[in-house]
Amino acid sequence: MSEQVQTSGTSQIIVARDVTTAYGLRIMHDSVSFSVKKGEIYGFLGGSGSGKTTLMKTLIFLKRPQSGEIKIFGRDIWRASEAEQNEIRLKCGVMFQFGALYSSMSVLENVGVLLREYSKFSEREIDELSMFWIQKVGLKKEAAALRPNELSGGMKKRVALARALALSPEILFLDEPNSG
Repeated sequence: MSEQVQTSGTSQIIVARDVTTAYGLRIMHDSVSFSVKKGEIYGFLGGSGSGKTTLMKTLIFLKRPQSGEIKIFGRDIWRASEAEQNEIRLKCGVMFQFGALYSSMSVLENVGVLLREYSKFSEREIDELSMFWIQKVGLKKEAAALRPNELSGGMKKRVALARALALSPEILFLDEPNSG
């Protein structure tokens, strides 16, 4: 993986240049440029339907922009190989709008799903790490056995946050964490 872009001694971990996104003929973003430095908190603000989620989707490989360049950790994410894209993905945690929890899984299973898929931890270690994050986001350990339909809206958000943090990502994307 390439080294991070360095500007004036500050490490930029996300650089977007002239990004244009659209749905059919509707242009959502026209030549948008921005950069995010390591340790910086950066937000997209705008009304409903203004393209905040669309822009985030371009950063997490869910929507290819019509034009422009997006670099994360110094790699052009849309020109990177599949292996390089996966390496970048594993360094990014995502908390989707409304949580996007798996309804057939318990809280413990939801939090551990990425650990099961992408780590070499044992089941016991995955459960321990999942329980750590469940408690770290302010839920009681008893919540681990519950299913999403048994959770309040606030609890669902906390579970989604715990899942996003489970792989200890370098970048955390939050899509409207206060909605729902």
